[in-house]
Amino acid sequence: MNVMFPKLEKKFVILYTLSTGLILTLILAVAFLSYLASQNSRQNSMFQDQLFTLMSRLQTDSIFSDSYLAQLEHKNHLAIYIEENGSPFFFPGSYQTRTEREKLFDRAENLAAEEGIFPNSHPISSNLLQSSLLEIRGDEGDLYLGNILIIQTANGYKKLILLQDISGSQMQSIKTLIFYLGIDCIGILLLFLTGRWFVRRSLKPLEETYEKQQDFVAAASHELRSPLAVIQSTADAIADAPEEQVRLLDVIRKECRRGSSLVKNLLLLAAADQKQWAVKKMYFEMDEMLLSLLEVYEPLCVSRNGKLLLELPDESMPKVYADPALCRQIFTILLDNAVAYGLGDGGNREQSVAVRDAETDIGRKAVVKCGDGRRIVLRAKYLHPHVEVSVIDHGPGIPDGEKRLIFDRFYRQDQSRRQKEHFGLGLSVAAKLAEIQGVELDVRDTEGGGSTFRVTI
Repeated sequence: MNVMFPKLEKKFVILYTLSTGLILTLILAVAFLSYLASQNSRQNSMFQDQLFTLMSRLQTDSIFSDSYLAQLEHKNHLAIYIEENGSPFFFPGSYQTRTEREKLFDRAENLAAEEGIFPNSHPISSNLLQSSLLEIRGDEGDLYLGNILIIQTANGYKKLILLQDISGSQMQSIKTLIFYLGIDCIGILLLFLTGRWFVRRSLKPLEETYEKQQDFVAAASHELRSPLAVIQSTADAIADAPEEQVRLLDVIRKECRRGSSLVKNLLLLAAADQKQWAVKKMYFEMDEMLLSLLEVYEPLCVSRNGKLLLELPDESMPKVYADPALCRQIFTILLDNAVAYGLGDGGNREQSVAVRDAETDIGRKAVVKCGDGRRIVLRAKYLHPHVEVSVIDHGPGIPDGEKRLIFDRFYRQDQSRRQKEHFGLGLSVAAKLAEIQGVELDVRDTEGGGSTFRVTI
């Protein structure tokens, strides 16, 4: 495995986790701050309600019962101090604060003094003197909201110090913060795991493509080295054996054609991969193309002690819409493949009947039939809305496990398929030419043995 991709995967995973983790953290931070603001607003509102209630009672009532104040303190976690004209009400308090009540009241008065409200202050311009909302911290880590107000009455003035214990709310805020941090950590962990899965899934096709490219370059270099080595050794032999010059020059010409064919196929695949191939689709007669191919390949099959059959439907086939030049090249590759392997040493050696009778009118699309033997069948069918063309051979066939591999570049099944003139590029070229014009190409077993390549347009 190339070390480049694990490093690239690691960088992408880290980048993905950091970016998405930061977004998640910001979202949770905003949510927590909104929660804190809501909680503080609710606390302040509840405290103001209690303060307003007591202030109203101070203005209207001259007597407060201990039971009323005790119930108010317990229900709302309050600490209440009231005095009239400098004399405190006799109420020891019922809510037990963690810090002594007198210390808390003194601290509240000190904070109010910083705002200009001293213990002996009285309202001057109005009948009410009130501090801002105070925050008092106790000795045991407890926290209180507080307020001091002085009300002018007909008999003098009344002073109220009101504290509310919010330590429980503060602890709840800490628990909520821990909860949000836990969600953030779990979320980042899940983002890391999903990011690693996503990055691996995304990089896998790229890694496979890179490995195929490396294999392709290595295979192409190996295949090109062979004809070049033959040409060089043959050229050296000409100088040593001038009497063999004609034969050796013929060898050089064959190797040049072989190398040229390889380069042509490589350039074709490169152009198709880069989508630089110009596809010129048009309507054309498929049976005319097949008849033309029959005339070209029938002599070749006969020279291999085989037969080429053409089977066309009795009914007229409609025109097909594709690139005729590319389709012809696909059929040429499939027929070359069938001749090389279907009529090779592994083919059926039984005697076959004649492919074309001298009296048969091929132009009228007659169906030419033949018995079993060394033969290749070129068959066309009209299966609305498609035209299906099959190239059928009766060679050794292709194992099921290798059917999906035969369209790979430089793939050759076994030693029996490693003829010198074949590079393993033909079927990959055919598959690419079919792909770029939207034509389907597949392979299946021939009944009785062999391979059937189908082109569906």
